[in-house]
Amino acid sequence: MDTIIITIILVIVLIVAFFLLYLMNVRIKQLERELKDVRSRMALTDDELTRLAHDIDDFKRLKI
Repeated sequence: MDTIIITIILVIVLIVAFFLLYLMNVRIKQLERELKDVRSRMALTDDELTRLAHDIDDFKRLKI
């Protein structure tokens, strides 16, 4: 009788652990998507900064 109770408790613990693993996996996928979005925005920002620096250099050369 004691082994049946221990077995049931261990099965419940395993089910909870697998469910938590699933939830962590889902969260990791969400974070990977967010990171991909942030990286794409950063790439755009870098390009914009490069253009801005070039435009500033051009403006300096005008000697108004």
